[in-house]
Amino acid sequence: MSGETMRQTIRAFQGLASAALFGMGAVLLGFASVAQAQTGDAELTIATWGGFYQKAQTQVLAEPFGFQTGKSVDVVTYTGHPNEVRQKVAAYRETGDALGWDVLDLERHDAEALCLQGYLEPIDHQRIGIQNPTSDFIDGAIGLCWVGNVVWSHGFGFDQRLFSGAKPYALTDAFDPLLFPGRRLFTTSASVMMELALLSEGVAVDRVYERLGTPEGVAEALAVLNRVRKNVQFINSTQEIFALLKSGQAAIGLIHHFDALRELRATGPRIGYLWDNHVVDMDVFAIPSGAANPRLAGDFIANVSRGAYQTAMATVTGYGPARLSAATAAREDLRAWLPTGPENLGSSLLFSAEFWASPPGEAAQAAYDAWRGSVAGTL
Repeated sequence: MSGETMRQTIRAFQGLASAALFGMGAVLLGFASVAQAQTGDAELTIATWGGFYQKAQTQVLAEPFGFQTGKSVDVVTYTGHPNEVRQKVAAYRETGDALGWDVLDLERHDAEALCLQGYLEPIDHQRIGIQNPTSDFIDGAIGLCWVGNVVWSHGFGFDQRLFSGAKPYALTDAFDPLLFPGRRLFTTSASVMMELALLSEGVAVDRVYERLGTPEGVAEALAVLNRVRKNVQFINSTQEIFALLKSGQAAIGLIHHFDALRELRATGPRIGYLWDNHVVDMDVFAIPSGAANPRLAGDFIANVSRGAYQTAMATVTGYGPARLSAATAAREDLRAWLPTGPENLGSSLLFSAEFWASPPGEAAQAAYDAWRGSVAGTL
């Protein structure tokens, strides 16, 4: 997830934090000063995204681990950009100076690239207690150098105030201006938009990118999007789309699930979310090459990958756990809003950044851009 996305994390969940922390027991309640006491000489340093998300990781994950192990743990902010990791590791290899990080919070596709390029340490999953990676984790959560942390969803949100009778439910409703009139807000990027268009046509989840990699698939996706061309605007980010949706300036738009959940907790059910089909991605934990304490880093990842910790993070932040049993264990009212909850996981597509960086992905984006240019009234 982008650094900006992480910084948009759900502040409305601060009221839920005490319940999550209570469920974790005195381990979480009695050690709020651990991170604040760090002096830069921590035995384990975790680099993450900042903001409320970092605070949640500090209280829910880092402080309990420090208490349990007797090790000093620091949680620091970094950009999350893979180039920062490359530069840090390269400097360590050239000078031998301390890397300063032991655990990284990364987007999954960035972790995959950094792993293949040798910037991350391979993880011994059996040593850290993950015996069968496919049995209890969402697809993509376990890789050679990473373990899944939190999962988010991209999909269509809608202003419930505009639909007094039947409300949008199926993904096809987002592209039906007759049954569900009103302005649509799409992103300027084709990614996620074109996947959702194909999913609405019944293309199987495991065939979406294969189909989108063909001229016929691109044409099919654009034909779906074209159904609402008379009342669509294009916006740069989902955060901007959500703000416009919340203020009543559109009927349906592409958003993150946690924005709708934040609004629900803050003001009530104003913004609905189409779980019929949605696109998911995740952040993962990894160990940078050159980490001073790779074994302790592995122990930390093992500890925080346990179900209780992932459920607590979901309660506090609203992101879905990468561990499926942790999503199932969440409170019923929250579980319905988790991308990895049993009600929602089966309708999800794992986002492929690799596709969009490939020649077929570039061709799909070019076709989307040309279609956008043909639509009057765009922003």
